Amino acid sequence: MLQATPDYSSIIPAPSHALASTSNILNEIINPHVNLALWQRPNQREISREVATLQGSQLLDVRRPTSLASIDTDVCELLQLQGIAPANFENLRADIAQLTQLMHGSTQKRNFIFRLLTTDRDDCRRFHLDRTRLRMMCTYRAPGSEWLTDSQVDRGALARGEPNEAVIRFGEPSHFGTFWVGILKGDPGNVGTGLVHRSPPITGSGQVRVLFCLDC
Repeated sequence: MLQATPDYSSIIPAPSHALASTSNILNEIINPHVNLALWQRPNQREISREVATLQGSQLLDVRRPTSLASIDTDVCELLQLQGIAPANFENLRADIAQLTQLMHGSTQKRNFIFRLLTTDRDDCRRFHLDRTRLRMMCTYRAPGSEWLTDSQVDRGALARGEPNEAVIRFGEPSHFGTFWVGILKGDPGNVGTGLVHRSPPITGSGQVRVLFCLDC
């Protein structure tokens, strides 16, 4: 006999989202009721020029351990292993180091897992929760991730693995702009109030996404 999906609405307040054009908004992720802190920053020309040279399959999606002290060394090693000269991406590397500093300041974590990848395909097409406690995301090129407010999500349908049409109760997804930086709460057990999101559809569009993620 199937068990009913637990109703958390009477126990846990509905999550909210903190959005602003300054980086200190990222600290709001420590609020128990915030599942997304989003820094809506402008494009960075120097970085845009650097990442415009990357191809869709040039940086594979691999996860590597890192820390505040070692992030630049680790990024350089990742680039070199995939035949890319780190010296050609000085502005990108400096920005990644800055974002790691901000993540460290918001979470007080010493160790992280990072990803730096390129893709010209749809990745996670289904709305989902990350299996991590916290994830920082920044898309340096092409569209950013799509996400749903709590009121839009049928979490019962999500937990049962139903399609996107059943998960979205109404409306259209919001999305991260290029260069925006978000820290989102995940949900390893897929039962609570983490941020529900997905990768944007780009297959066949000719677009290449350049994505940086930092997990803790």
